[in-house]
Amino acid sequence: MKQLAFIAVAAFAFGLFAYNLSHFVKIALLGRPADLKESWGERVNSLLKFFFGQRKVMEERRSWHHLAIYWGFLVLSVATVDMLLSGLLGEWFNLGVLLGDTLYYYVKLVIDWANLVVLAALVFAMTRRFIQPAFVPLNLDAMLILGAIMLLVISHFGHHGAHMAAIGHYVGSNPVSAFAGKILGLHSGSEPFVTHVDAESAHTISEVFWWVHMGIILGFLNYLPFSKHIHVLGSGPNIFFRIRDKGRRGAVPKAKLFDGAADDPDAEPLFENWGVGNIENFTWKSLIDNYSCTECARCTSYCPAFATEKPLSPMHLIHDLKDEMKDRGKLLLKLKKAGGTLDEEAELPAGADKDLITKIREELSGMPPLVGGRVKDETLWACTTCGACQEVCPVFIDHPLKIIQMRQHIVLNDETGRTPGEVTRLISNVTGAGNPWSLSANDRMKWAEGLDVPTLEDNPEPEYLLFVGCAGAFDDNAKKTTRALVQILHAAKVSFAVIGKEEKCTGDPIRRVGAEMDFQMLAQENVDMLNEAKITKVIASCPHCFHTIKNEYPQFGGNFEVVHHSQLIAHLLEAGKLKLSGPLAKDFTYHDSCYIGRWNSVYDAPRTILERATQGKGSFRELGRNREHGFCCGAGGGRMWMEEEPEKRVNINRAKEVAESGANAIAVACPFCNTMVSDGLKALGKDEAIEVMDIAQVVASALPKESAAAGAEAQA
Repeated sequence: MKQLAFIAVAAFAFGLFAYNLSHFVKIALLGRPADLKESWGERVNSLLKFFFGQRKVMEERRSWHHLAIYWGFLVLSVATVDMLLSGLLGEWFNLGVLLGDTLYYYVKLVIDWANLVVLAALVFAMTRRFIQPAFVPLNLDAMLILGAIMLLVISHFGHHGAHMAAIGHYVGSNPVSAFAGKILGLHSGSEPFVTHVDAESAHTISEVFWWVHMGIILGFLNYLPFSKHIHVLGSGPNIFFRIRDKGRRGAVPKAKLFDGAADDPDAEPLFENWGVGNIENFTWKSLIDNYSCTECARCTSYCPAFATEKPLSPMHLIHDLKDEMKDRGKLLLKLKKAGGTLDEEAELPAGADKDLITKIREELSGMPPLVGGRVKDETLWACTTCGACQEVCPVFIDHPLKIIQMRQHIVLNDETGRTPGEVTRLISNVTGAGNPWSLSANDRMKWAEGLDVPTLEDNPEPEYLLFVGCAGAFDDNAKKTTRALVQILHAAKVSFAVIGKEEKCTGDPIRRVGAEMDFQMLAQENVDMLNEAKITKVIASCPHCFHTIKNEYPQFGGNFEVVHHSQLIAHLLEAGKLKLSGPLAKDFTYHDSCYIGRWNSVYDAPRTILERATQGKGSFRELGRNREHGFCCGAGGGRMWMEEEPEKRVNINRAKEVAESGANAIAVACPFCNTMVSDGLKALGKDEAIEVMDIAQVVASALPKESAAAGAEAQA
């Protein structure tokens, strides 16, 4: 009777689960195709390392209790399968029949102790929910899930313990369960531990615990898709289909904006690719991202925008997108089932319910917009695209790309003036004058006055093209870096040339603010010019230029070997081509730029340079937030050209950390970081006490006198 009843209950529960799961899968598949190039071997490796191995979770000590819950839950699942088999096939059938008595003994032993560890971790997790910051939600959903897992553990102990009490025999393979059983019955003729029940009552209690356990697991299974713990279902596929680095990390994918060439007047615009205004404009992989969020709040806790009280919490952004998927996705599936589409001019199939289709379309049009509605414009513009959120996410959610794509929707479809004026001016300046400040191209080489700087006309076959960048050519601070770099290149006898007055912005800032069409035209123009000049190697002192040329220009046929100036200088030092004889007696710290650090993993080269440049006379001390967890300067994502309230400036937050480090000099490797850190220290009144120097300036200051004399103007 029990067996038949359970088969019926299990069939219903698993059938309902399959139906519910298919609904969420169908919503994800509403998204556009995803460009996934990884091999199956790489995907399996990712799954083993990051899903089952929980490698990313291990990076945070405060999350280690989750490892106990996760791995313990996997062990508990084995115990559940054991109990499930006995319910489906009869009490005589369990894993012991399949594994053999010896192996089954040790499996049960591991399960019993593992469940005790899970119980302790669950108590800790529930307690932690009451004392964590506000962005880790204390809600009924979370407590229900944790409570359900706790009941699974307790019912496991209760079932096996009561069963042993009923038969009057406590086996060594279940020591914790045996302890529970001793509470209920006699053991080896001794007095009861707490109370005594007869064998029949103990058997009844065991069966009650069995049904509680199986009822919770089957109910839990069907509650998952509708709870925050949908990540249990979504994180595995998301990790399996993750886009690995391979030079594409942080690279914005090229959107096909026209059915034909962008400059073809007859080309039809593909408006569905003009940014993301609705969930179906994301790729299906991007939509699975939203299902996989674990609500660990790492992304938010590391976000510089959130840390400076701006209206952006990456975790809550993903929640908003997930809610939009549920609300809009449900209606889109109904529309699709009815035979309709969003295109009101499309011909409907025969027999389609026109009234229903009209009603669903009206419901869809009546929903608040995703961008500007559920997700506020100011939330999107707060992002610096630093990648801190994506770096720490244990399930590889790509928050920055989603933000950029929603910015694209605002900029590319802007007919109401929603684009901030600062962003509009930035785009206009870059597309019109070729630089963000709208300065004359005739002034682009003024930084080189008094220096021997060959152009491509002077040296048409250089080993390296030095891509100066807009900041390196126009910004007074960055000019010093460019001049110092030229001095270093001459000292190391490196063959190089610059483009000269014809050089233009790489387009990084306008792509990050969402001006994808303008970026594509500018990028193609730059790539064509570099290819025509037969350039193969590029030096960039700006991490944004470095990242764009290295990782995004291949989308336009520009495949170059790109090095950041810190990498080249470190190489020249290690190869003995660059000699230093004047070590600096300074106490340095170093600020990691997001675009050479997190996005491109350039961490060691700048530190190697500082070590060689000080040579024991000075010292080096790390900032608390460094390397992959370095704190953004606040300039990325186009925010260099956006104003913010003084008390909410990211650069001041970072400058405070620099000031507290005790260093009297900070090295940077980015012109934007130089400006932002300098301004931050100035706002704190620490600009005279702490010197800000680019890596190139540090090295140029430590060159032998004869090398320095060749380009003494470099530090002018």
